[in-house]
Amino acid sequence: MRYGLALSVSVLVGCTGSAMAGVVVTTTHTHLDTHQADTANIYVEADKLKVVSPDTTMIYRADLNRVWAINAGRRSYVEITPETMQQMAGQISGAQAQMQARLAQLPPEQRAQIEALMASRGLGGAPGARAGGPPPKPQIAYAKTGNSKTVGNWRCDFYRKTRNGEQEEDVCLAPIGSVGLSAADFQVLERMSAFIAPITSSPVVPRTDYLGWDAMNKAVGFQAVPLDTLNYVAGKPDAEDVVTKIERTMIPASTFELPAGLTKQDMAGGFGPH
Repeated sequence: MRYGLALSVSVLVGCTGSAMAGVVVTTTHTHLDTHQADTANIYVEADKLKVVSPDTTMIYRADLNRVWAINAGRRSYVEITPETMQQMAGQISGAQAQMQARLAQLPPEQRAQIEALMASRGLGGAPGARAGGPPPKPQIAYAKTGNSKTVGNWRCDFYRKTRNGEQEEDVCLAPIGSVGLSAADFQVLERMSAFIAPITSSPVVPRTDYLGWDAMNKAVGFQAVPLDTLNYVAGKPDAEDVVTKIERTMIPASTFELPAGLTKQDMAGGFGPH
């Protein structure tokens, strides 16, 4: 799900039978350790979002109030509904409670080290969490660095994003209008954010500014579009997402439907590359 969500934007501006006008965004995700580069395509309309990466495909249907996560290798999919989301939230809460109980049994120095590491990644072992209770809300901040660059035809300024004081991203932001978009283009992201709200603080949710774009925009003071995002893990650069193309085009309605021949799996069956 992470690939390409760095810029999933569009607006429903018309309808002509089997196709809808939307935006297709192409991004490149580069693993810095191996220099392997993968391409992702994002298709977005006012109430639909599809992210296609090499291993997985995610389709969010706000009109149906559900997500389909497709594993291309296994020819299978998982369906996530609001009820499923609540179940996942309960399971995550239980796992976090067990984690805190185990941490409480460790020597203070060892516990502090583990909590500091988990806090830097926004996990449930953050300092201040109580055994059996929810973790404290992560503290997210953006600070302008003074650096800028040109990505494609667009100029953007760099901001350093921190989580609980630990560096998480260097993200280059451009005003929405400068890339030919508007705030209305993010309608589906608002609905997606509300859909996943029960597990937003969980590590199973990808770290992307567009799952919290409203909070990001308030933090930086304008409606922003991430064009280049350098991601950090444990303080070290790990991967980079760069937008290479934004195209307004007619999107066939079938783009947002489940492909034929897939087998439905339960969440318990697991999901990931095979």
